[in-house]
Amino acid sequence: MTRRESSAIVFPKRLVDGENRAAALIRDALAEKIGGPSEARSFELLSGRPPRQPHAGRWVFAIGAMAALALFSAQSLLRSEQSLEPKITATAESWTPKRALPAARELGAPEVQPEPAQPKLERAPPARSARPDPAASDTASCAELSRAGKYEAAVQCYGHIAQGSSMAAEIALYEKARLESRALGRGAAALATLDEHGRRFPSGVLASEVGMTRIELLIRLGRGENALAAIESGLKGPLGRERGGDLQALRADLLSTRGDCVGARAALSLARAAGVHPSRLQTAEQRCPAADDAANVAPRSNQDAP
Repeated sequence: MTRRESSAIVFPKRLVDGENRAAALIRDALAEKIGGPSEARSFELLSGRPPRQPHAGRWVFAIGAMAALALFSAQSLLRSEQSLEPKITATAESWTPKRALPAARELGAPEVQPEPAQPKLERAPPARSARPDPAASDTASCAELSRAGKYEAAVQCYGHIAQGSSMAAEIALYEKARLESRALGRGAAALATLDEHGRRFPSGVLASEVGMTRIELLIRLGRGENALAAIESGLKGPLGRERGGDLQALRADLLSTRGDCVGARAALSLARAAGVHPSRLQTAEQRCPAADDAANVAPRSNQDAP
């Protein structure tokens, strides 16, 4: 296309008819043959083309494309969640850390061997301590039987409790001996029970009472020699420190019975010094009166006269 061919073409005059260099270049360009579309023709077509109307098919295509894209995105998201699910549900038990340490091996450091797994020891349940039988430590029921006159049943009750090693057993054994001696008249059985008490509870809370009861029982059984030996042994131990006056009173009575007034009077003197009540010493004093008792009777009678 030449300038002559494009003379009918409307072209902006301010670009072609100017005297500047740009207008001259445009004129020269329009004068040359152009193989293909020219700027002038393109400008004409652009200026004379009516405005384009929106096509309904294009909107339908756009909406379909967006729907397909949304569906594809939803399927991709679902596949990604399914692929991540095993990782999320993995537990710490299925994870095994690597033991190898390449850096330490390259430096020549000795490889750390894992400690062998220790066998899991099952802890045995704690042994249940046997609960004490309430009836085995309650001496009140035995005392009720004794007050009711059921001495045999009371002795059996005390004997059952006495099998233990508690304070209740110590008390029950002593009460069993008292019932056997006084209520049932079984002196030998009572003496055996008291001897058992001395062996099992030598330092018990009733040791002094048991010692005194045993000596008194020996005297009632007519075993004076054994009673004197028990008194001499008791005076040398804890029993003598606690019940020395009582032991001397019993000793004085036994010695006066045998006619040993010298020993009896010495025992009476020690008993008085220990504070024993005079009524307990009268029998021994009558058997072994003092030498000056007859001389003291008259002045005392004169002082009492009006």
